[in-house]
Amino acid sequence: MLTAGDLVPTIKKLAESFLEEIGDEDNVQNSFIFQYLNQGLRRLVHLAYQQKDSDAIYISSDGLQIFTVGGAPITNMYSPLRILDPQGRDMQKRVSYADTRGWWREATNTNITIKGYALVTNPLPQGEHILQYLAYPSTVSSLQSRVEFPDAGSMGLCYYVAGLILESRPTAKDLVNHYYGLADGYWDIVLLANTAGRGVSSGGMVPSQADAKYFYSRKV
Repeated sequence: MLTAGDLVPTIKKLAESFLEEIGDEDNVQNSFIFQYLNQGLRRLVHLAYQQKDSDAIYISSDGLQIFTVGGAPITNMYSPLRILDPQGRDMQKRVSYADTRGWWREATNTNITIKGYALVTNPLPQGEHILQYLAYPSTVSSLQSRVEFPDAGSMGLCYYVAGLILESRPTAKDLVNHYYGLADGYWDIVLLANTAGRGVSSGGMVPSQADAKYFYSRKV
């Protein structure tokens, strides 16, 4: 996985006309770039697709559940993926809050609720449960920070962050649109990287003619 130090020189070159105005010291420019890199990663969280596991927590009764990582409540969740029950099976997701068996989350500012442990027929198994979820990429704060984004799309991320930096410049509209247009050409590659990263079969994924379209130097 790439670090911020791998991307910052490229972003600096793309946005150098603006960065020169905020100072010529590397630490000042780097700090500025880190802020926009973090904004870009948060915007692209769904494409970044960073899966994490919670701690195993013991659940035996219905109600709100606070899942933790390292003993502290999760604060970086973008989207829950699944809850694994004590047998390692997917717990079903309820179709509504009022449903009687499974898990439910109403909104990003609410905890997960689970129902079904007291059912007479087919109750949920009690024991240790793990939440698997998509997380916002970790904050970039130094050149050594890991950039939690598929390496295959790193150039697209550079173009995107440069566009964010230059958005406030009234005279840079054409350049901003150009950078965003270049970034857009990488998102299909990122999707392909995420799909391949999940594994397709025990034999792997052989490149196909259909895959080649993602890498054309010009769109056809």
